[in-house]
Amino acid sequence: MQSQTHNDVEQQQQYGAIIRSLSGNVTAQIRDWQLFYRAEPYGSIAPHLHLDSLKTDWTEPRGVLDGIAMRLRYSDVKLHQSLSPEGMVESLVFEVLEQIRVESICPDSYKGSKQNMQTQFVAWMQQFIATGGVEGSIGLLLITVFSTVWMKLNSHEIPQLLQDIVEATRAGIADGMGGLLVELKRHRNKQLAYAKISNEIVKLVAQLIDEEYRHNPSIRTKRKQHSSAFLKIEWVPPQKSNPAISTTSPGQSLVEKNHFLKQSLGKYHVFSSAYDTEIEAKKKIRPAQLAIYQEELNCAIAAQTIPWAKLTRLYQQIFFRSVPKKWQITESEGLLDRRYLIRSVTSPLQPALNKQLSKDIEICAKVAILIDCSGSMKEQRTQIACSVDALVRILEQAGIQTEVLGYSTNSWQGGRPFKEWRKGGQEANPGRLNERAHWIFKDFKTNWRRSRAGIAALLRPEIYAESVDGEALLWAAERLQKSDANKSSNKKLILFSDGCPMDRATIEANGEEFLKNHLLQAVTWCQHQPHLELWGCGIGEELRAHFKNRLSWDLSKDNTTERLIHWAKEFKSKIV
Repeated sequence: MQSQTHNDVEQQQQYGAIIRSLSGNVTAQIRDWQLFYRAEPYGSIAPHLHLDSLKTDWTEPRGVLDGIAMRLRYSDVKLHQSLSPEGMVESLVFEVLEQIRVESICPDSYKGSKQNMQTQFVAWMQQFIATGGVEGSIGLLLITVFSTVWMKLNSHEIPQLLQDIVEATRAGIADGMGGLLVELKRHRNKQLAYAKISNEIVKLVAQLIDEEYRHNPSIRTKRKQHSSAFLKIEWVPPQKSNPAISTTSPGQSLVEKNHFLKQSLGKYHVFSSAYDTEIEAKKKIRPAQLAIYQEELNCAIAAQTIPWAKLTRLYQQIFFRSVPKKWQITESEGLLDRRYLIRSVTSPLQPALNKQLSKDIEICAKVAILIDCSGSMKEQRTQIACSVDALVRILEQAGIQTEVLGYSTNSWQGGRPFKEWRKGGQEANPGRLNERAHWIFKDFKTNWRRSRAGIAALLRPEIYAESVDGEALLWAAERLQKSDANKSSNKKLILFSDGCPMDRATIEANGEEFLKNHLLQAVTWCQHQPHLELWGCGIGEELRAHFKNRLSWDLSKDNTTERLIHWAKEFKSKIV
């Protein structure tokens, strides 16, 4: 389990809410300090709006968020991508000019947002200059172009010190850019026309850089100058970025998306499932040893002094819903009861002529917990077992059914399927080559008291081996869906994991991305299922951004009560 504090999760949710409210786009979200748009990473964005800069002292946070919101509101993503030129410098200039455009057309009614964006852009330029960004000729040229366009479109001056730094370079490019600046401002409300003029500026910048290099014929020196002078601006060209695996359908309907996801999942294959197991974890442990684990778990939880009643009420408020039951008649307020229409004429002063629909509180929810039992999770098994046991107890007292599952492998580095594959000639891309082990610590039919021994089996070190995450996630999701005949109930699946799948034999035979891609496809499939919410807890940085909903896991604090309170808040502030 990798650490992500509650404050970090909460702050990302708040920032995402600000972007959604200003942009009017409900799909915008910040996941692990990455911008997601329509469930996909947004891609490259102007350097002064990098979300990583929100953690620095020089940044104006609202300026970054307002700038992103204006970009989503006034810029067509597909059109921008189709017109973006190739090349590192060229794509950077085109991107920054588009961002300056959308910030400059911010409505006058958003005066605060406009001021925030202007403050952030100036702060970014000052930081760029302070860190030596203009020591090279390319950096000086870029910051001159950016500041000149920004001043023209915003009709706003930059600080005098910045003007003094760029003045000489600005005078040198005035003849080439003067007319283009006028056209930029004229067409700033039309993205297509503006983009064509931006590309003219891009060509001008590229030409000036080529002339700069022409004075030095050494290719090696050119590359060195280009790297040291330009790469101080953190930028990855769109075509050179590492996009996430595309796991969404090009179709817009839910049926098309599900069909596309099923096709993607169908490409995953298993070499041999003859040795796979699905068993109650406690049946693999001697009763005497299991009693020791249970006593160890009892002592660990008793030391926490958890306020059970308070937490139960807290979780009840999250999962309950009001359900209309029957009409209450002869009420003084509400809808007019048609049975008393005549009386309303003959006795209009009689108050009890209305009816109201009474509502009862009903809890209709199920929660499945899936635990990664890979070797890297072994050190935290006591914390995980305490948190899971406490959560299951609280949810049961709140009237919510729960299930606790786990997954690992029966052997290290392949086991019997791997040996059979080697004997059979080692065919290429054989699929999964290990003995999958799915553990059942508690099922929906067993209450918390009777399942405590099963949950205590989490403390057994021997069950922690390698992991095949994608198969386990689909297994847990299908069990959760099949367990509930009420299709409209609230079903949550919580995955406790610390990183990517790890099965050495499978990875060596199929490539490093085989298991990871299948997990990402399984995550996307779960997130597209109606009435099913997938939550990630302790997920590693490499995969954390792919989870729409996340629970915090703070390694610096071993306080189960505080962790459960934070989870309740995070459940309540879920992204819809």
